[in-house]
Amino acid sequence: MLNCTITRTHRRGQKLHERDRDPPVPGPFRLEATTHPELRRVVKKLTIVRNGLYGSNMDSPIPDLWQPELQALISERAMMITGFEEIGAQRYYQGWHIRWE
Repeated sequence: MLNCTITRTHRRGQKLHERDRDPPVPGPFRLEATTHPELRRVVKKLTIVRNGLYGSNMDSPIPDLWQPELQALISERAMMITGFEEIGAQRYYQGWHIRWE
């Protein structure tokens, strides 16, 4: 499995300059289709995978990215995916810059 890091490009829907972004979060990540409670339909979701003791799942270090769309791909280096995240019952535009090491 390739190692990757994920950097969020926005904070509460506002684009951040590269110097203002939080440190990258190590992957891996998973794409799944699940029912969104407020939208009441099945949507895709990207989540950071964290396995706990005995294979249990731990919470993701950053909010899940709902309805992800691929914006750019450089196959040997990185990709940019956009969607929305939920913080405190509010939805915010978000981008994930995913870089392979």
